[in-house]
Amino acid sequence: MKKISILFMSVALSLLAACSSEDDSIVEDADADHDHNHEEIENVSLLVTDVNSTTLNFINPFSEEVKTFEASHAKGSVYVTESGRYGVITHRNHNFTETFNLGGEIDHGDHSHDLGETGLAAISFESEKPTHFKSEQGIVAVYNDGDATLSLFKENTIDSATEVETITTGTTAHHGAMVIFKNGTIAVTNLGAGAGLPEKVHIINQQGEVVSEEEQSLSTSGIHGSAGNDDTAIFGSNTGVLVVKDDGEQKLINYPDTFEEDVWFGSLLATSESNLFVGYTGSKGVYFVDIDSEQITPILETEELFKCMVSKDGEKVVAVTKTGEFKIVAVASNETLYNGTLAVAMDTESSGHGSVTSVIDYFEEFLYISVPSSNKIVQYHLEEMEVEQEFELSITPYQFKVLAYDLEH
Repeated sequence: MKKISILFMSVALSLLAACSSEDDSIVEDADADHDHNHEEIENVSLLVTDVNSTTLNFINPFSEEVKTFEASHAKGSVYVTESGRYGVITHRNHNFTETFNLGGEIDHGDHSHDLGETGLAAISFESEKPTHFKSEQGIVAVYNDGDATLSLFKENTIDSATEVETITTGTTAHHGAMVIFKNGTIAVTNLGAGAGLPEKVHIINQQGEVVSEEEQSLSTSGIHGSAGNDDTAIFGSNTGVLVVKDDGEQKLINYPDTFEEDVWFGSLLATSESNLFVGYTGSKGVYFVDIDSEQITPILETEELFKCMVSKDGEKVVAVTKTGEFKIVAVASNETLYNGTLAVAMDTESSGHGSVTSVIDYFEEFLYISVPSSNKIVQYHLEEMEVEQEFELSITPYQFKVLAYDLEH
């Protein structure tokens, strides 16, 4: 078994910046509000937080309009909900989380969809060090490192100010992670014998009751990062990739022999293929994790990985190095769709938790890259392999996400 070093534990902890019963369950079908025939995407904008102030910028990259709003605190971490309609901004150091509505109206000819007013939405709440975020199965969940609780609410209640539920997770405070299963239960980290990082995973219901058996939980030497599909969760572990089924069954998948002792996946992503996940680490690169064959295979091998993400539909993997080399592959075929070098001078040097570096997001045929040192966000066209346009901002971008709501006619 690998032993986690104190140095790596410190590095893993810095990643957090990157970071129920049947009757009472808040499981919701994310598409329940729409019963149409084909998909259309409207209202695409970037929600940007500022390093130095509470100012938010909301950028429409096609009309080039920039709207300004006020968050509760500066330097918020930005996430996007499962549907793409809402932003969630966590303020770990201020014990506060707030939400933001894409808003607007989408015209479909014979009918329209009113998305409400653009701006901060009704749900906001206090919790102890809100850190890890998940939006899946129609539920939004925030893991609170300060007291090992989960804050839960339905995505489709964000504009109605429904009370946020806070539940215990059956363990003590640590830097935690979770995955929500389709059946409404939640795989969540358990500190076990760990110190800063947890060493086990168990399953709870939405009342915070542990429903898996203790003997089902495998012990690891440090866990960071999680991803899931309907019935399977995986967690990054120094001992191997930990796979957890919704019935409590667990197994470990070994890393390739080329991985040194203290190299492991501290970040994981789900894809459109139920058996394929993505794991990545700065010193080795990006890999597919096949939980059926238990094979870990390279997507991009590099010692200079900067960012990795999966497209909103889960069908493409994006990897970018510190030197600007990028590769985008199709999940189903592993075919390389785009491969090149960004003509953008990014801010890549990090001094640890809270460092201000470039952020990258991917939508349709564009990469969006923030450059905090120049107070701008760049829109890069993948087909043309060139910068489409640059947005000069009056703020210093800290984090941002693309909000884009998928609708069906």
